Amino acid sequence: MRCPRGGGRRGGAIGVAIFTLIAALAKQDSGIKAERLKGAKDEIKAVGGRHSSSPPYGMRAVREKIGNLVVSVLEPDEGNPEHVAIVERMLEMSWNGIADNKIATTFEDEGIPAPGNAERRATEKRIASIKKRRVSDEDSPVRWRAQTVRWIINHPAVGGFASERVKRGKAYENVVAQDAAGKPMAPHRGIVTGAKWLELRERRKKRNANRKPGNGETTPRLLSGWRFSTCGICAGSIGQAKNNGGQDYYMCANPKGHGGLSIKREEADHYVAGKVWARLIAADMEDETDRGWVAAAALRHAGQKDLAGVREERREVVARLHHVQRSIAELQADRKGGFYRGRDELAMWRATMEQYRAYEGECTSKIAELDGKIQDAIEVPAAWFEPGEDPVGPKSPWGSWDVFERREFLGCFLSGVRIGRGRDPETRKLIPIEERITVHWRQLEPERDALA
Repeated sequence: MRCPRGGGRRGGAIGVAIFTLIAALAKQDSGIKAERLKGAKDEIKAVGGRHSSSPPYGMRAVREKIGNLVVSVLEPDEGNPEHVAIVERMLEMSWNGIADNKIATTFEDEGIPAPGNAERRATEKRIASIKKRRVSDEDSPVRWRAQTVRWIINHPAVGGFASERVKRGKAYENVVAQDAAGKPMAPHRGIVTGAKWLELRERRKKRNANRKPGNGETTPRLLSGWRFSTCGICAGSIGQAKNNGGQDYYMCANPKGHGGLSIKREEADHYVAGKVWARLIAADMEDETDRGWVAAAALRHAGQKDLAGVREERREVVARLHHVQRSIAELQADRKGGFYRGRDELAMWRATMEQYRAYEGECTSKIAELDGKIQDAIEVPAAWFEPGEDPVGPKSPWGSWDVFERREFLGCFLSGVRIGRGRDPETRKLIPIEERITVHWRQLEPERDALA
């Protein structure tokens, strides 16, 4: 699958020298512009202002001038007072010791729309992103969840504090931003006072510390615990359990309302793995469709393995591109709003816009460069075409892989599986496994799947 790149050499030594000089000057100019842009962002960060990210639920961003800077500060959303009231109620319930999960189920039972359904957040692009992350093709509503409540309560802006995102483990967390002297910055107008928010945070920490540990760690299984399998009745996630005889089962993690759903783990694992291997073995590499399908899977495999660093770098560059594009839009809106009227202010606006545009171009070029690296790395693993007599047997490559390697393999071909009822609700007859399990094959969009 790897294709070498050819091409003759053009020009002599003088042409090469001139090209090298031009490239060096362009790089130097780009570096100067990037430093100036970074300096502008550092100035905004130094006063606790926000660059462009979406405000937390119940709050809105307003533009204010601080010295020579125009920055975004947050305040309770007067345009949606019902959202502010929900956050206030949420904070009070947590203050009184009510768990995040209980708060979420209370709001869900009362029919309060979840934040994802708010007009500002339920944009076409955001809804499309949510649907893409789901493993089922069926539509399901955006619901209140414990992590939603936790994210809102723990956001420093609720108490008026500036925030910054830091990586904790594999996830990012909003923490209170501090100035050069280590003092917390509080440029926003919070929904509660800073003192009460800090005390609530301490209460929540103590409650979490006092929780009893579980009965032991759960052993990872192939189809549960990584948002891969869904319940065919409620579209909820699939968990795992053991029956009285010690047999392993997959079961719906949220059976409320439909009585529950379960399936033997070993049978489900064997069926899903066999389905993928059967299609892979039957693939005709002379057929354009089959060849494209395998190539797309190979690219996803490259994204999981050899190009993990490139993939992560691309994500960061895309995030910076989106950030600078939002900054450009805000600058344009500020000028229309009359923030830059004088000669000096207009000159500053133009200089900043020039920096942003240059940085936008750099990000676009970098993304193209990283895409090229990933495209060059498409290589089908030999083990995919050497499964042995039994593709899921103990002597096959599959048999030698651990659960995480098996998940990576399935993820190259499937977006997920859906597990349906075990019995017909009317006749009570058993439903065969091939009718119970639906596999969702990944579409032939390798670039977006591997790089998203």
